[in-house]
Amino acid sequence: MTVSGDDPREARTRATEVRGRRVWGFGGPTSGSGSHDGQSALKLHRGISVLAFLLCVLVVVVFILDGALVPAIVFAVVALGCVGIFVWTSAQLRHT
Repeated sequence: MTVSGDDPREARTRATEVRGRRVWGFGGPTSGSGSHDGQSALKLHRGISVLAFLLCVLVVVVFILDGALVPAIVFAVVALGCVGIFVWTSAQLRHT
């Protein structure tokens, strides 16, 4: 029984539809970037990408000081990937 007179199946569908794009690494029926849970997940991913970037830069510096150029380049590429994830999550937060 619903107060507004809507069909209960339609109300359930509206309550569980995904708002916005799906957020990677986050499940649930309302895991879109427009939902509260999706926004929280995007903020978490953005914070993790910042920490991962800082750690990768530290490892790059250590490898350069050690004279190992190939691993330094590999970790520099991973650091660039972290920057990409940061930019993507920041853009998703602005869109909603």
